[in-house]
Amino acid sequence: MTDADRRLLRETGVAAVLMCTIAVVVAVLYRAVTGLSPWPYVIIAEIGAAGWGTAMLALCSPARRG
Repeated sequence: MTDADRRLLRETGVAAVLMCTIAVVVAVLYRAVTGLSPWPYVIIAEIGAAGWGTAMLALCSPARRG
């Protein structure tokens, strides 16, 4: 495994943790503001968004440009 591969894996891990954190915050805020359960609409929408967000954050990170 090359150094570039390790960097991409590290960046993907960081991006995945960040997107999961954002998803949890959105679900909690939705529940707090509306009083309704975020399941199924908010949670299912977040799954797709988390996948796209992780890819965008990992591939566009500053470390990839350097």
